[in-house]
Formats: sequence, structure tokens, C-alpha cells
Amino acid sequence: MNLAQLRYFQKLADLQHYSKAAKELNIAQPSLSSSISSLEKELGIPLFQKVGRNVRLTKYGREFLTYINDGLERIDAGIDIMHEYAGTSSGGHIDIGCIMTVQALHVPRIIASYKREISPDTSFEIKEEPSTPLLESLRCGAYDAAFLAKGEDDESISYIPAIAQKVVVRTNENSPFADKDFITLQDLEHADLITYKKTIPLGRAIGDLLEKAHATSVSYSYLDESILAGFAATQPKPAIMLDTVYAPKIDGLVIKELYDNEVDKRNFHHRVYFAYDGKKRHTRCVERFIEFVKDRYALDQCLPNGVFID
Repeated sequence: MNLAQLRYFQKLADLQHYSKAAKELNIAQPSLSSSISSLEKELGIPLFQKVGRNVRLTKYGREFLTYINDGLERIDAGIDIMHEYAGTSSGGHIDIGCIMTVQALHVPRIIASYKREISPDTSFEIKEEPSTPLLESLRCGAYDAAFLAKGEDDESISYIPAIAQKVVVRTNENSPFADKDFITLQDLEHADLITYKKTIPLGRAIGDLLEKAHATSVSYSYLDESILAGFAATQPKPAIMLDTVYAPKIDGLVIKELYDNEVDKRNFHHRVYFAYDGKKRHTRCVERFIEFVKDRYALDQCLPNGVFID
């Protein structure tokens, strides 16, 4: 017994005529007759009885048809859902993971652009996690793709730099830094500073930057911009942090550009990567989205008037 036999049975039960059913099924009438006979033999009961040139369901056939109708309806519904996930037409479904700093502006803009330009029927589900657990979730297949800070290398994960976030100095208005037009790495050497924990990729990247600046009095204690901004506003220690929507506007807190030196005045930027399993077979809609992000949002390796720190 196979799915084709059940569909043949359903069609014959509907039309009650072998030649008409065979024509609609686009098969030869002998093939249909053979398939139905094989099905009846396997079940051990007659499903149809001849009435002139037509056929009619037996009492067993009528009962069997109720189960087949229900079963095929559920099978077809399941197939339709899988096609939606796969995006075999213009739709599909994509699960995206992202870090907090890009979930409010960057990721929604990318998705809106994709839906507007490529596939308005594609559905997305977005979930936020820190980069390290996000990478593990991506490896396990919980997400089709993710926007995250690049951590450890993994030969199975493909990384596309997609978003650049500027590093700035936020400082209390009473801090000596508040009177400066801008801050350079040289200014940080003897300053007391606060920044992100080194347990996250961003914290390690800024830590490397501060080591180049020979900054030795640094508290690597915080996980996000909101708390860094809060502490920078209430104590004399400036915060080295990203300029994102999650850094609140606080009275008495000023933002200063951070440059490599006074002459070149190049900003520092931390990259967020679009990551996906490069060795996994993806659905068609996921493949389309991957190609879209690569084509439209991949960052150049060199940043005019800027330096990447990751």
C-alpha cells in the first residue's frame, strides 16, 4: 500500500467510473484497475462493486473512505506547511537569532528590505540571545541564521560581516574627558575606565584595543550599554562602549568620539556578523535570504575613516 494507491482510491470513489478517474489521474485505466485490485487484495476486502459501466463503494469502501479522506487531508496540510517552510514558491519561514544591540533597528530593517524587494510572503521569527549561546543554538539547528559577534572559529559556520557599530566614550559631565572635543587612544592610557566583560566577544575586542592603548586601569564588569551608561553617569570613570539605541540618554552624560590619533581621526567599529551553517542543506527560502544578505549587506574589508576592532 502506498500514497498513490490511496489517492487513486479516493478519486475512483468520487467519480465511480474507472475511465473518468484514470483520465483525471493521468494514468492508464489498466494501471488504475491493477492498483485498486492490489489494494483490495492487501486489505482482504472488496472496496468497490460493479454497477453497469460504473462502480459503487461497498459498505467497507464507504467506511474506508472516511479514514482516507481524513488522512489525506492531514497529509496534504502537512505537505503544504512544509512547502511554506521551504519557500518553494515565494514564501517560506526563517528562524533568526540575534544579539540585543541589533534587534531594534538593524535586523528589522534588513528583514523589511528583504520582504519588500524579494519575498513579501516569507515569515520570520526573531529571538534574542548573547553571542556565545546564540552560536551554540545555531550549531544545534535552532536557528537558520544569526546576527552575532564573532567568537571562536568553527569550520562549519560561515561568517559574513554585515553591521558595523561605532565605539564611543560616554562620560560624566564633571569628568576631565567632558571638556575635550574628542578622545584618542593616548588619552586612555592613564584613565580609570569601565567597559564590557571579557566573557563576551565584544568585551574581548575592546580589551585588545585598550591593551594597545596601554590602558591598565580598566574594569571589565558589564554586559550591555544601558548599565554602562548608568555607571558612567554616576561616577567619574568613563565608559568605552558601543553607540547603540540601548544606551539611554541620561542627564549629565556626554558622548565623545574615540579616535586612533589626533591626525587621522579614525573611529573604531565593532562588527556584527551574519552567520549560518555553511555545511548544512538549507530550505530554498533560507538560501534566498542568505544570498540577499551577502549581496546587499556584506561590509567591505576596509572602512573609510575607520578601523574594525574584531
